[in-house]
Amino acid sequence: MKRNPKKARQGSVNDSKVRIGIIGAGRGGYGLLQVLKDIPEVDVVGICDINPAAPGFVEAKQLGIPTYLDLDLMLREQPISWLINVTHKSLTQRHILSQDLKGVTVIDGHIAELIWLILSAIYNQIHLDKAKKRSSKDHVKVLYTLAWDIIQQVVDVGQPIQTELANIAFQDPLTGLYSRRLFMQFLDREISGSIREVQPFALVIIDIDHFKSVNDQFGHDAGDQVLRQFADLLNASHRTSDLVARYGGEEFIAVLPNTTLHAACMWAEQLRKQVEKRLVTPEGGPITISLGVATFDPDKYPERPEQLDSTSMKDIRKKLLQQADHALYEAKGGGRNRVIAFTPAEASAGGVVVSRTR
Repeated sequence: MKRNPKKARQGSVNDSKVRIGIIGAGRGGYGLLQVLKDIPEVDVVGICDINPAAPGFVEAKQLGIPTYLDLDLMLREQPISWLINVTHKSLTQRHILSQDLKGVTVIDGHIAELIWLILSAIYNQIHLDKAKKRSSKDHVKVLYTLAWDIIQQVVDVGQPIQTELANIAFQDPLTGLYSRRLFMQFLDREISGSIREVQPFALVIIDIDHFKSVNDQFGHDAGDQVLRQFADLLNASHRTSDLVARYGGEEFIAVLPNTTLHAACMWAEQLRKQVEKRLVTPEGGPITISLGVATFDPDKYPERPEQLDSTSMKDIRKKLLQQADHALYEAKGGGRNRVIAFTPAEASAGGVVVSRTR
């Protein structure tokens, strides 16, 4: 997702200020607003949360700060320098970074928590001083200036380190794609978002055909090279809103938000053709892939996202993965180098249809 420069210039009231967007309007977001609003060097330009009744939303509306239920919308509409995520979900940062937000410092995890603690301590001290009648405007200004100087140092020094550690934790070291761990978190997020927005999404499991023979014939170094080359093709083929990951071994997986079964099959078929055309063994032999496609239909789940408990979320995730895996099994059993989609309407007949014929 690209930022709109014209929109950013229009929304920038004071370019000398740090324009901050907040993710999370619960206790953390509310606390940030309480203090950030009084720091002269800061301009809070928006706050985002899925709960419109969150206390941070109430506070933001009283302060005239825009509120958003959709993060992408806030990023499109507001000129943001710092994006602070106080939801304690590192997944959010990973997803934001995938949007290629150039010029935006994304702050989450322990760094965001530390900022919140610093500001909370300053806020409490100011109110304690006021209660004891030992506060003045100059005294308050000194405290805020000190807090802001500390926060800038924390972000400048600590955030790059945390980002690098997060990359190590959430990326597959061989291919550079997201790891299975990150994928599972992202899938839960998409299930919840799909139900909330009543929009389908697709899941595609991909297997490199006869990969074991590549390792056996050419060695594991050659096999690793094939995996990296395929990962590059996969990474270049998806939208910024999608997520692709290494699922394990020679299996990869993709989550395609707001995507129908037909559109997902078209995407999978294009990827299959790219691999067939461009990926080869060290001796120049062809390498192909098999793909299993499944979709999530939110109309079948009337619960609101906040009503989904861990058990129901686990059941939905398990069923969806089984459907895509079953379609992949059929693709491999049917001759490989093909796309097969799981269709619930035909479950009685095995639940799959071939979306491409040779």
